[in-house]
Amino acid sequence: MSEARCKVCAHSDREKIDAALATGTTNVAAGERWGMSKDAVRRHRASHLSKALMAVTAQRETGGAVKAIDRAEALYSKAEGLLDAAQLEGKASLSLAAIRELRGIVELLAKLTGELDERPTVQVLNVSTSPEWSQLRGVLLGALGPFPEAHLAVAGALGELEQ
Repeated sequence: MSEARCKVCAHSDREKIDAALATGTTNVAAGERWGMSKDAVRRHRASHLSKALMAVTAQRETGGAVKAIDRAEALYSKAEGLLDAAQLEGKASLSLAAIRELRGIVELLAKLTGELDERPTVQVLNVSTSPEWSQLRGVLLGALGPFPEAHLAVAGALGELEQ
């Protein structure tokens, strides 16, 4: 297909379309945004997108992958824009939906940055080194003083536990 017949090449926003394609915009999204078919965009991407822009696309797909936190922040920006627009138009239900989405994105960002850690925690309590345990042990063994056999049995069992 020649450039003269390519709908994207002939489009007045060709540079914007090429830039969007190079930064990862899908064929469908570009087609919808600029009023053409996804197939026309696909053909243009395959045949007419400049080598430099193709290199940017290749780098993005391999080494320059976007981190999850960057994607979440981009989603936050979009949802915030939707909230602003909904509030300006007085659309309460749309505003609430945008707020719910923003809340979820904030929670996700907090998890990604470590501000919110929902992993279960385990606390280890070493009672054998606590003063309360030493006191209790002394009281228990003192109470068993009149019962030498019981005293020896309990003292032996406690000794095994402390090892």
